[in-house]
Amino acid sequence: MRLGFFSLLALGAATASAFRDTSPFFLASTSEILSTPARLKDAASLLDELSSGLSGCPSDYYVIASQPGVHSTDFAVRKSAPRLGAKMTGRDTAIRSKMIVNEVTGVLEVKQVQYLLAKECGAESTVIDASSGSYPSDFGATPSIIIVDLPVLPLGSGRAQQLLENDGLLSDIIERLPGSKKYTMLYVTSPREIEDSAAIVYQSEDNSYQNPVHMDLKRDYSAHGPQESPESNKPLFQDYYYLTPGIIMGLIATFFFLIILYIGISALASLEVPYAAFEKDPAGSVQKKQQ
Repeated sequence: MRLGFFSLLALGAATASAFRDTSPFFLASTSEILSTPARLKDAASLLDELSSGLSGCPSDYYVIASQPGVHSTDFAVRKSAPRLGAKMTGRDTAIRSKMIVNEVTGVLEVKQVQYLLAKECGAESTVIDASSGSYPSDFGATPSIIIVDLPVLPLGSGRAQQLLENDGLLSDIIERLPGSKKYTMLYVTSPREIEDSAAIVYQSEDNSYQNPVHMDLKRDYSAHGPQESPESNKPLFQDYYYLTPGIIMGLIATFFFLIILYIGISALASLEVPYAAFEKDPAGSVQKKQQ
């Protein structure tokens, strides 16, 4: 059976390349939570929706996974995160609510969600550093917030393997929760470019006299393929995006307006009026003279 979740992300792989400062968001819960899946949302509206859905404290445990440095294209294949995919495609029968946002503009901060749950539900927080590989077997009384800081994905060949290991670790943490308790998992991600920009700021601190013009030379472009000289004949669509969402919506609206205009002109052209309708009735004029 195909994973519909990953198939949906695969269909938008080309579009995702145009949104290089976005990353996906996933929610899966054994409780009933009202949510609206979407292709594109900004972080502020997503936080408002989470505030509305989680304000009633529907679960006993809230697992917030923080996965930095990813794009929606990282989840476009079946084997990238199979355990997460099982929860988002209905193969995990315990899941009753789910939400997928393929592209989140901006960054949804984990601390914002943590503060929301702590304020509304009075939940205590437990932070797990996934890079250490150790975490408690018992997560205490409910309600409880479990924050899992997953390591950032590398840009090299080990990227898919690291994502798979992170998926297995998160699944193992969820399996340690009591089966009689309800839980809600929030998979919060941040885009890779934000991680790259943070690394650039760090490099600038090492040399305060470094010329800012040369900062671009320190970026790691290994994920975007080898760089070519400005004089090389590169395809136009490799560096520029001519079809943005606004242009696509404008073309669709123009198409519908042209159809309406064509129907209106066709209706006017189909009207048939006899020539006699424009001639005076002689019988009527004679009758008026007689009166």
